[in-house]
Amino acid sequence: MSLILVDTSAWIAFFRGDPVAVERLDSRLAGGDVGICGPVLAEVLSGAPTYAEGKRLERLLGALDWLALPLDVWRRAAEARFALARRGTQAALIDLLIALAAMEGDATLLTRDRDFERIGEVVPLRLELF
Repeated sequence: MSLILVDTSAWIAFFRGDPVAVERLDSRLAGGDVGICGPVLAEVLSGAPTYAEGKRLERLLGALDWLALPLDVWRRAAEARFALARRGTQAALIDLLIALAAMEGDATLLTRDRDFERIGEVVPLRLELF
């Protein structure tokens, strides 16, 4: 299997025990082909209910493959956001950073967030929506 970058929306569903999310992630986690990037880590950790839970999540997620963002990420995010705006739509900067991390890491983006379909019009992405 190829590497997947799990978006925040998919992690939230997984941690809440959503059967579809658990099914999609369990075997991939066991196989070691799950990645994480800074924006997803920040979103997940900032949503932890307690400091202790945040630390536990940090240890768990820190064991995953790290998908680094390119040095020119801010320029590329601006270009993608500009291109979307010319098409009459917007995208959150954090989502653009996640999309760029998936693209740079040659990873499939696993998400429940349909906004990535729109982002995929200007950032080449392999998406797995559920």
